[in-house]
Amino acid sequence: MTQQIAVVTGAGGGFGAAITQALLDVGYAVAATDLNAQALHDLRAHLQQHPRLSTFEMDVTDAASVEQAAQAISQSMDGVITVLVNNAGIIGRAYCIAEKSIDLSRQVIDVNLTGAFNCTAVFSRYMARNKYGRIVNIASVAGIWGAAGGAAYAASKAGLIKASESWARELGPLNISVTAVAPGICKTNMLNKFVDEEAQMSADEAKLVKSIVPVGRWGTPDDVAEVVTFLATCKTNYLNAAVIAMDGGMRVGTL
Repeated sequence: MTQQIAVVTGAGGGFGAAITQALLDVGYAVAATDLNAQALHDLRAHLQQHPRLSTFEMDVTDAASVEQAAQAISQSMDGVITVLVNNAGIIGRAYCIAEKSIDLSRQVIDVNLTGAFNCTAVFSRYMARNKYGRIVNIASVAGIWGAAGGAAYAASKAGLIKASESWARELGPLNISVTAVAPGICKTNMLNKFVDEEAQMSADEAKLVKSIVPVGRWGTPDDVAEVVTFLATCKTNYLNAAVIAMDGGMRVGTL
């Protein structure tokens, strides 16, 4: 049987590393991509130079970089590209009335949304040749609810959700399913950095955040990786255009 290759963008981050590990565990060869070469080096070390792991530097905001990486993956890895996880993303607090908010907002949208457009455009062509593929986009509940001080982040994730639904319609006839995962509050280095840049979350504030999540805890990268793995390995193409909110039930509110 031909080896299946899963491409993971932003693989050096918290979600990316967990997703990479999970896909390796179920038998995929994984092409882990990231703009940060050191992060890829650390990932290889963390995964003990796994024989089915290959790493590639790639800038999702640069269409030429994505095309070059795709060619390298296709030529150097033995198998066919069947899975793309658009995970690369950044977060930033930018209030609309603040100076320089436009520059930060543009960067967030460029990475989170334009990056997914670039990668989907390139890697879906490889899937189309074999009439099979699974594309999983990492969105956020911020794309459903909005986020004060994070309009660009919320807009990028809302855009990704709607792009996922649109691509599902376009690519479905080619047996390529497109889905999105929308995590809620998850404990990652990126979230910690976002919080620390403004104000360290107090113990009481942390307790409050946990109290509004019915399962009583933060989400983790492993939680997200489990759902991504399910979507990547799902045999039926009838699961298409789905957006799975992973927030521990927080969206149902509390009295």
